Amino acid sequence: MLVSARVQRSAVSLVILLLVWVVFVVFMPSTLASIAGRSTSSGPTYDFSERSWKLHEELSSDYYANYPEGPEGSTKRIEIDGAYVTKDAEQQEQLHEERLNRRIAEVYRARTITRLSPVTIVQNLIESFAGTGFERHLQFLENVQTYAREFRTFIVDTDNADPESLHIFGVRTGMSQEPVSPEAVPKFEDTLNLSKDFNTAATELLLLTLFVLVLLSGAYLAFVRVEV
Repeated sequence: MLVSARVQRSAVSLVILLLVWVVFVVFMPSTLASIAGRSTSSGPTYDFSERSWKLHEELSSDYYANYPEGPEGSTKRIEIDGAYVTKDAEQQEQLHEERLNRRIAEVYRARTITRLSPVTIVQNLIESFAGTGFERHLQFLENVQTYAREFRTFIVDTDNADPESLHIFGVRTGMSQEPVSPEAVPKFEDTLNLSKDFNTAATELLLLTLFVLVLLSGAYLAFVRVEV
């Protein structure tokens, strides 16, 4: 309606509509995605691997510099091994969490840029209604982290229930040797958070509604001013 009100010939109107479609559907999403990718690119993978290996080596040097002498299964050596494994796991987990948070922030910035395209808004809206896409991935990560905490608590509680255990975590010989029933192990559940899906869909729907209102307002103003 906006184009028809400003153009007298139908052929010209058709060409303009075709160009608008090409710009908004073809060029704009790919161009914005390319800009977002360059502006939010993270560091190379080998930097992360090098930092991870460096932390591992430094920790090994600190813990095993004064490694006590004695039999292989002595309590003192098991305690040092357990402390080393626990500390190494904490460092690596923190390193991976920092990397994950950076990448999530990069995706958020990229999505903010690509939201300038109405096609991307529609795509994000469909993903929200279908329960897929980036927001669904974040919910899956949250469920994984929750399950990891539950599983660790289960391990600690199971080990504490065994009076013969040394209660030294991270080393097999320092933990309980009692068999565990598979039914007692907590099960992972990938649940959906409908409130988050609704909030995401509401945001995308609001942006799309504003875009349509702007177009309709422009079309109305153009139609009012045209001479019939």
